[in-house]
Amino acid sequence: MNSTFFGRLSAVALLLIALVALGSSCSSDAGSQSGGTGSGESGDAAATGETEGATGASGLSPSEFVKGPDMKSRRERFTTVQLADGRLMSVGGRAIGLQAQSGNYNETAELFDPASTSWTFTGDMNEQRRSPGLLVMADGRVMVVGGLSGQREPLASSEFWDEGTGVWVFGPEMNRPHDLMATAVLPDGRFMMIGGTSKDENGLLISLTAETEAYDPATETWTELAPMAERRANHTATTLLDGRVLVVGGGKTDGPYLKVAEIYDPATGAWALAAPLTKGRAFHTATLLNDGRVLVIGGKGKIKIAEVYDPATDAWTSVGETVDPRSEHAAALLADGAVLITGGTGYLVTSELFDPTTNSWVTGEVLGTGRYRHSAFALNDGRVIIMGGTSKDGMLATTEIYGAK
Repeated sequence: MNSTFFGRLSAVALLLIALVALGSSCSSDAGSQSGGTGSGESGDAAATGETEGATGASGLSPSEFVKGPDMKSRRERFTTVQLADGRLMSVGGRAIGLQAQSGNYNETAELFDPASTSWTFTGDMNEQRRSPGLLVMADGRVMVVGGLSGQREPLASSEFWDEGTGVWVFGPEMNRPHDLMATAVLPDGRFMMIGGTSKDENGLLISLTAETEAYDPATETWTELAPMAERRANHTATTLLDGRVLVVGGGKTDGPYLKVAEIYDPATGAWALAAPLTKGRAFHTATLLNDGRVLVIGGKGKIKIAEVYDPATDAWTSVGETVDPRSEHAAALLADGAVLITGGTGYLVTSELFDPTTNSWVTGEVLGTGRYRHSAFALNDGRVIIMGGTSKDGMLATTEIYGAK
């Protein structure tokens, strides 16, 4: 599940300010919010922009990370969106405390105000949710949907948050539950839920599903869409500049992970295979660049190779390696078009910057706290806030701000 796309795609921006990862993005689980790598890579190192190590000839100048305000709740595998006024909303995720008896997940939601640099609680959701989908509606409401419940089952329910009251009320249920799914916003404003774990018609848990569906705000209904060719969880979905949706990687938590990439065309309602990845990936990040390409890095299995997908040619190009292998990390598109990568499994304190103009990497500044399963979100003023996650000392409420004035 990628956040930075929604600030750039004007057709969608009328409805949505931002979207997690799940995940990416799982992310939040994803996390976020919130990519993988490709096979079909072409050319040698000089032709593709590969560099020795992870630094290249780039004009990027990394900023420091400055301690930010603590969140109201410790969270990992949560989801964050940006409201129309520039504030952020973070919801759900794994938590600590009294929720332990029912799954240790979080029903709270909180708001970050960049102007006052402060967090405040808003109303609680009706369901505890880990790695839900999150959508900002044209009328200012926020819809949360799916994820894993406090009973450790995938959810089909949705809820709507009203800014005026701060109250969440139940909305229409999906046709089936989705957890560890990827999400995307289509050009016409529909909210797409893609794959993940689900249940069959008998209510039995399905480890992976290829099923997809979309919520239409105009009719307030969920409609089943064509299924993917592959069953996936822990994958990413990126809405391309032409409105199609690129799905990359995925697989069971312990593997195997998919090399297969697919593209959904909302004009035809059909899926088509894209060029395959070089490595099977899950728990990676996929970031839409300003030029329409998609940067995919990391994933479980100590992957350092980074690749870029070009929709115009349906080809993956190697763009060198990151210094550290990363999974369950976070990626954020900066105002200058570069991509900031932070943390990852192993409580990484390191950060890196990708320069899309030279296809090269620059080693960034060190985080104050090593973290993974966190979220990174670019603010309207160009700063990036890194939030929550887990460190070697436990789950975090701390934040750090990159590019602080």
